[in-house]
Amino acid sequence: MGCLGCEDQPNDKNDEEPGPTKPSERGCTDVLCCCLMLLYWVGMLGIFGLALTFGNPYSVVYGKDYGGFRCGIPGEGVPDPTLSKIYYPQLSADLARQSDLIETPWKLHLYGLCVETCPQQGEVVTDYGCSRPTLYPQASKSKCTNSRGQWVTPLNTQNVLNRCMPVTSIEGNKTLLCSMPNCLQAKRPCYKAQYAERNFWQLNPTDTGAMSQCVTQVQIGTTLQYDAAGAGPAEAKLAQSMTGLNQVVFAIMESKIAIAVFGIAAPLVLGFFFIFLMRWAAGPIVYLGIFVLMITMFAATLLCAFKAEFFGGYLSEMLAAQGNSTYVLSATDQYRDLYDSVTSHAAVQTVSSYAEFIQPTAICKGGLDSCGREFDTQIYKIATLALMVLDFGYLAFICLFSHQISIAVAIIEESSSVIAHQPTSLFYPFVTIGALVVLSAYTVVGGVFIGTLNNDAIESAFGNFTDELSGFNDEYGEGQFNLTALNGLDPDQTTHVKMALMGYHVFGFLWAVNFLLAGSTMVIAGSVSFWFFYRNNTDEYPTLPVLSSMHMVVRYHLGTIAFGSLCLALVQALRAILEYINYKTAEAQEGNFLLKMSMCCVRCCMWCFEKCIKFVSGYAYIYVALNGDSFCSACKATFTLFLSYPAQVSVNAFVQTLLRVLQCVALPVGCAVGCYYYADKLDGSPNALVPSFFSLILSYAVCRVFSGVYETTVDTIFVCAMRDKDKFDGRHTPEGLAEVLGIN
Repeated sequence: MGCLGCEDQPNDKNDEEPGPTKPSERGCTDVLCCCLMLLYWVGMLGIFGLALTFGNPYSVVYGKDYGGFRCGIPGEGVPDPTLSKIYYPQLSADLARQSDLIETPWKLHLYGLCVETCPQQGEVVTDYGCSRPTLYPQASKSKCTNSRGQWVTPLNTQNVLNRCMPVTSIEGNKTLLCSMPNCLQAKRPCYKAQYAERNFWQLNPTDTGAMSQCVTQVQIGTTLQYDAAGAGPAEAKLAQSMTGLNQVVFAIMESKIAIAVFGIAAPLVLGFFFIFLMRWAAGPIVYLGIFVLMITMFAATLLCAFKAEFFGGYLSEMLAAQGNSTYVLSATDQYRDLYDSVTSHAAVQTVSSYAEFIQPTAICKGGLDSCGREFDTQIYKIATLALMVLDFGYLAFICLFSHQISIAVAIIEESSSVIAHQPTSLFYPFVTIGALVVLSAYTVVGGVFIGTLNNDAIESAFGNFTDELSGFNDEYGEGQFNLTALNGLDPDQTTHVKMALMGYHVFGFLWAVNFLLAGSTMVIAGSVSFWFFYRNNTDEYPTLPVLSSMHMVVRYHLGTIAFGSLCLALVQALRAILEYINYKTAEAQEGNFLLKMSMCCVRCCMWCFEKCIKFVSGYAYIYVALNGDSFCSACKATFTLFLSYPAQVSVNAFVQTLLRVLQCVALPVGCAVGCYYYADKLDGSPNALVPSFFSLILSYAVCRVFSGVYETTVDTIFVCAMRDKDKFDGRHTPEGLAEVLGIN
């Protein structure tokens, strides 16, 4: 028996049926992978249960005071359970003493006091440990003796996960003045409080006449910034971070309506409008994008050619004389300053030798000024030649594959028609997003519990596990197995065990994320294939194509989704390990150019490999939805498609990239600009960049959902059309697409 109670039999009727293989003719695919994922999740749930039993989430929610007692927990040594927050009165000294542990804050030992509310500047916090020396032998003797345990708060503090973090206090005032025209020219009263010799005059924003008369504005003022005495860079940075966090939260709360409108509502409306527009104007939009890209590439080539002086020195001198060639002049000034700063003959000789190494045939004879210009010219020449090659290749690509571009346009038009007939396909990915949110919450909670496992908890858990195994060994194994290796784990071993559990947990998250995304792709592909082959057959076309496709995928192809998502998760895990190695060897790479280049090449290759896996598996899921094949068979069919129609596959990917840029860059940027204007002009937000940034992120996520559905629909239409053309003479292909494909 196969997965979910069905036989794992290959499909032998792919070439006989024109449409998707019927459910009665499908079998469960890649059952072993389905079982493997189920077993893996049994382990995930077991680790989660272990973490729930022995983990201590209170260590994240509540801090410990300097006596080692948890704030806010009844029964601890803290005098009052209502003291749930922790304040660090000598944070500067603690951070200075443990500066080598700043990058690993969970290892810091800070002098903390439990308080009911976070104290503000000037408030006094009493050290309760002074009166309880038995429980708090670490109490500050000097503070308890000289100040009777009284700690004065130097800065305002802010509650962050029940930790009272210092916040930088900044006060000040600003005065708006006008500098051009000055007060004499404008016939206005001169501002005498400061800079009287500059003849400024004060502006009133409500005076429209004065505001229109002023050309150049000046703001002057006084700023007062409060810091703790003796605060080091670590505490100052922490205080500034808390201040910035406070400002971000305040800006978000002030502009929550603007974020909701421009981050969610506007992208939804624009996404539907974009798809509707593509149904009737796909050709003009695609060709306009191709033309704009060509003009951009030509403009970049001309700019580099101008900088490389391919047009001769006359044009450069003419523009420089008119003040339009500021870059050439600024580059000259830059290298002149460098030359003036180098006073030793040896240094000049060294830089000149370097310039000769770069350009052996053109030895600099005019000092560093000349060397700098020649070096810049060589760089621009190389860039110009490279761009010219790209321009020629781009033009050749457009000319040689113009027919394939017209086919891609026709496929896009049909894709818009499909989505118009199946609008629920646009909302299905939001179900996937909901599942991803739940999965992320599970992963975060599990990670917190696993991260709070202490050495005693891990050793106790392994002790219980060893006792169970020992009983099993004595009863069934006749004592043949040596289980003493699991007893008495030292702290280093328990740390490794915790890291292994966390790695298992995180990899399960990667696998599950790719599993959900792959399932979404396959469901949409199945519903589109129903439309392509059965749109004119009411008996075969399901009433709810998206739900019918989802039932088919869950019933038969969970194993295939598990297989494909496992392959991608393994590659992503390897990339994560590689990034960790790159981070740990950053200093070594700075002193070894070959090591740095090797690491960059390996990272680039892994990135390309991941993209290839995603590209191939995306088409493979379409073949699985269409034919009911296993993952390997679907990958084989995908490569057959690539070999049969390499030009069309490449053109489709190119056109989809253009549309993705338009949909996922232009629309979110437009929403962010609208949010900035709304927050700045209408809401009066103190920092309009914060809500505009969040609206940019949200609008990009919404637009990416729409573009993902659209791209899957385009690829499915292409696969169905090629299958219909090759095996059924194109009798199911829509008329417009059939005409472009040359099908009679």
